[in-house]
Amino acid sequence: MITGNLSDFEERCLQRGTTVDAASACIVSMDGNTVTVDPLHPAYPKPTEADLNGPVFVRGTEPLSFAQKAKNFAKSAISHVSAGLPMCSDEEVLRRHDICLGCEHYQDNACTKCGCPINRNKKFISKLSWAGESCPVGKWGPASNG
Repeated sequence: MITGNLSDFEERCLQRGTTVDAASACIVSMDGNTVTVDPLHPAYPKPTEADLNGPVFVRGTEPLSFAQKAKNFAKSAISHVSAGLPMCSDEEVLRRHDICLGCEHYQDNACTKCGCPINRNKKFISKLSWAGESCPVGKWGPASNG
């Protein structure tokens, strides 16, 4: 499940060529301006080719240095190997990927907080597919289905 602002969901629908009305069946709950959606529901607006392969949002966040990115990746990789290399299901990778695409820290196919690439197709070098990993700002946590 993905929880966020209704306006963000409306924007996501428009970016993906649909309307909130057409995607309403994937809405699990709504409380004021907060909406929870099921990204695995057939009505959920699926990522477009541009979402998956190109920069969608460019925000003015200062990028991390190469050294900081390498340090963050090494820490995650060591944790992943130490845990026995648990992997997420394809559905969990898609859920995490979609959350990242809508995040204010997504820029040029990477997370500006940890520096990790945001690519759901690179299973072995992406925190999105490593079951024990978490978003650096808490938008998704370790997978229970790893």
